[in-house]
Amino acid sequence: MAGVQDKLKAELMVEIYASIDRIYDSIEQHFDLDEIRRTTVIKSLNTLKDELYFVVSTTSLS
Repeated sequence: MAGVQDKLKAELMVEIYASIDRIYDSIEQHFDLDEIRRTTVIKSLNTLKDELYFVVSTTSLS
């Protein structure tokens, strides 16, 4: 059963990371960010990815 859960989690992470990347792409397309703001957005989205990875890797699926 753990193998199935691990596979589902891996698929979820791919989907989540792709969604976060689409968010960044959308921000880049629609907003004229200066370099400081762009860097801040990238850091924030990377922090979100890190937090979500932690949750997925340490929590069972419901």
